[in-house]
Amino acid sequence: MIKLAVILCGGIGTRLGNLTKNTPKGMIKVSKKPFLEHLIIQLKKNGVKEFIFLVGFKAEKIQNYFGSGKKFGVKITYSYSSIETETLKRIYNAKSLIKKDFILLYSDNYYPLNLDKLFRFYRSANKLICLNLCKKNLGNFSFENKKISYSKKRNKKFNYVEIGYSLFNKRILNLIKNINKPLNFFLESMILKEKVSYFKNYHEYLSIGDRERLLLTRQYFNNNKIILIDRDGTLNKKIKNKRYITHEKEVALNSKFIKVLKKYNKIQYICITNQAGVATGDLTKNKLLKINQKLKKLLKNKIYIKKFFSNTDHYKSNSFYRKPNPGMFLDAAKRYKFLLDQTIYIGDDLRDIIASYNASTDCYFLGKKNLNLIENKNLIKISLEKYIKNKNDKK
Repeated sequence: MIKLAVILCGGIGTRLGNLTKNTPKGMIKVSKKPFLEHLIIQLKKNGVKEFIFLVGFKAEKIQNYFGSGKKFGVKITYSYSSIETETLKRIYNAKSLIKKDFILLYSDNYYPLNLDKLFRFYRSANKLICLNLCKKNLGNFSFENKKISYSKKRNKKFNYVEIGYSLFNKRILNLIKNINKPLNFFLESMILKEKVSYFKNYHEYLSIGDRERLLLTRQYFNNNKIILIDRDGTLNKKIKNKRYITHEKEVALNSKFIKVLKKYNKIQYICITNQAGVATGDLTKNKLLKINQKLKKLLKNKIYIKKFFSNTDHYKSNSFYRKPNPGMFLDAAKRYKFLLDQTIYIGDDLRDIIASYNASTDCYFLGKKNLNLIENKNLIKISLEKYIKNKNDKK
């Protein structure tokens, strides 16, 4: 597993204007913390405890705040290069500090990370570099018939971009020369030599690279009172020996569990549920709507359901929007502007655990099945009440 993060945080950040006149870009405040601190929190949650900051512009402000990393529960080492130094040369200057495989980040990008999933792909691809790609209108990468094309300059024909969060084998350092060039100069040569794999990410990413995107990023980080929840077997009781609830009269609250949730009235819930009964003909869309309305009515004055996301595809379907695939999670996050890796999904089915994993959320599992069947059972380690209390206490 990856235990080391290298973060490029030496640039000036000219697109942010006066905000970075005397402040490094990574020290811009988002939700009352420097953006770099959010990256540390995220990576630490994913098992990374060692950091190398590649600093330059106003380096002392980063070092004075983070120090050795001890107060954040991590170890931080610094590699200084002058402001004129390009990103590839910054990595070269830190070669003696990098002793293991690492994840490389930029100090202005963020996306919902599941490092376990990314690492598994990196290991299976068996390349020296695994680039993490996200969709963007003007990109550098395109995929057509499994063929990958790369362009140094972004244009409309290329709809994926490398966002950082890319994995590097430590042996790659032997191929980096002492030249003052940007990182993409090196990546282009490695692509031509077929030393690169591509993790095609379905998440969108956030950035603080300019004022407009900084405002959006702050909105996502501040919107932290949302929890995702399943419907049947979680909010309401399942009917024994019946696959689907088909009438609003069958709705019965899972009162014992709702009582736990009711204590935390600042939390908003988004319900994400498979309802294949529509595709099988056991249920109409109108009936589904009435069931959800009845459930929301019963929950009034207990907990607030912000929205129901219901997938009506057949249970044999592999639709991107049917759990355990993450489509509904991504739609919810985009619509209500919250971070998937800073929330949890509450469910009672083993597929809910897999859906959480695919969406990069944590999972609180209410089911009674043997979790030893789940390879990623280590993800199910949340105290729900402690988690919700932490969310509720945030201003």
